[in-house]
Amino acid sequence: MLHPRTGPTVVLTRGDAEVAIWPLPRGRPDMGTVDQLARLQLEARRLGCSIRVRNACRELRELIELSGLDDVVVDE
Repeated sequence: MLHPRTGPTVVLTRGDAEVAIWPLPRGRPDMGTVDQLARLQLEARRLGCSIRVRNACRELRELIELSGLDDVVVDE
């Protein structure tokens, strides 16, 4: 179980190394959140990196899957 204050975080990775970590805005995820993740993943790939999402709620995981962002890995 997640700590109540722990929300979804984005992890920028290069290979197996975590380069940066920052929180996603709290609140109910929507397609705007998914759009933000898609843009982050695009820019990360341009830099030779990728992103992961940690502590994603069920709704965010479902929106990521629905949108086809299979290259954004969601850690549970």
